[in-house]
Amino acid sequence: MWVSTRVRALGLVLVVSAGFALAEEPGGQKPLRQQAAKDKELRPCVPDCPTGARFRSFDPAHPPPAGAQTFRLSQDYPEFYNPTERFPWETIDYAAEPEKYLRAVLAYCLEGNKDVDFRGQDNPKRKWYHAPWMHDDSDKNKAGAGREYHHGLTRERRSRPFELHTLQTSTSQNWAVGMVNDRGGYTLGQVWDTSEEYPDPTRATFPDHTVSFKLLFTAAPVTEVPYLNGSLEWTANTYKDAASYAPPRVDRTVRLLQLDVAVKDSRVAARSGWIFGTFVYDGGAPGASVWDRLAFVGLSWGDDDEVCDDFKKKGAFTNPKLKETRLNADLIEKPGHEYGAKAYLRHFGLGGRLNGPVDNPVSSCISCHGRAATYAKPLPLSDESGLPMETGLLTTTDPTGYPIAEFGRFFRTLRPNSHLERDADKLFVTTDYSLQIPAGIRNFYQHLRTQKPVIERLEKRGAAKLKADALPGLKPLPHLERDGTKRD
Repeated sequence: MWVSTRVRALGLVLVVSAGFALAEEPGGQKPLRQQAAKDKELRPCVPDCPTGARFRSFDPAHPPPAGAQTFRLSQDYPEFYNPTERFPWETIDYAAEPEKYLRAVLAYCLEGNKDVDFRGQDNPKRKWYHAPWMHDDSDKNKAGAGREYHHGLTRERRSRPFELHTLQTSTSQNWAVGMVNDRGGYTLGQVWDTSEEYPDPTRATFPDHTVSFKLLFTAAPVTEVPYLNGSLEWTANTYKDAASYAPPRVDRTVRLLQLDVAVKDSRVAARSGWIFGTFVYDGGAPGASVWDRLAFVGLSWGDDDEVCDDFKKKGAFTNPKLKETRLNADLIEKPGHEYGAKAYLRHFGLGGRLNGPVDNPVSSCISCHGRAATYAKPLPLSDESGLPMETGLLTTTDPTGYPIAEFGRFFRTLRPNSHLERDADKLFVTTDYSLQIPAGIRNFYQHLRTQKPVIERLEKRGAAKLKADALPGLKPLPHLERDGTKRD
């Protein structure tokens, strides 16, 4: 029986209503719903969305040629899901049999999707959904990370020379697209389909067995990364130069390198609440298809907050002190070994924590996603409206230079579900380990800063003369990049 899941739970920190959080911060902050009503005439919309869709599918600054078949955002978010549905990984011990657990999740993600080229709304088995507002990050130079028009890929962290393979001599750009199942789509709808038309991050609590997966593609050539041989190839509209990301974008071939999955699992509710896992494509592995040649990298459900051992050690290795991570030691690089087309890893995350080959060696899956959060008081509009929480020390990729003082801040496992969290003297609302929600909220409020109709309405209200590129007194929101830079 299908039942409504609109009943909200009373949390210890926030009371979630049909609108925004009604809880007050000490000191008497007004409820956000009241602030939204006050700013109702400034409600932003996405102009000129095709076929009446609410959210754009790709960056209009990098349009397709006439007649091109383009990516469509799967945005018909469900109002219901089946709470009695059972899943194949529920009976698998994730700690004792990590690869078996993760392959059960992988099979679920691939079923139906690989047959429709990962058009989630066309999957005949089950629908999958995309997070909105990833189409444009409002980069004034238009070298942004927004969705390209072929497959909806967004820009990921670049791979530095020799990070992927000893033959890799050039920097390669990486692009990715992710989707969530109906439980995740339900939550996306709760966050974005609000009567006030402002996103409500307090609704970002995902049900158990929400599943997310992400396909990560690289522009690295097979000559530099031989284990990409035979991988899935897509055409993507990306930048010609990975070092500068100088526009315009151009069509080029990208190859599947990494596949990430995440599952909301009640068995780890006392920690992150999520189980993260990663696969890497292995062109030297047996198998009839690309999907058969995905090699298990590892699985993690926490960051072992108290374990500082080996956090300055470089390369790929296992750390026996870690209890919340399981890694595939067979993929660790062996110096001097001739791999041919066989995949291997040159690094994991900090101190041997789980990360994929595309990810920053001084981070981890849990440390990055755990800090998914947005500024808690976006209204009335201010410099902090839409500000995301920093996801880590990204100015270095060398563990030997990682400061111990930063470890406790960025490698603490935050509890799951939406709640208030204070960081760097600011109050944030967490978004239950979904980085795409605060990224989208950031893009939403940055767009609001530069939307001409909003500026004109403010001027009519007697605001001071405004600059063409910003609302009065509001500085642009920072771009928090995964590729080791911080752009303002």
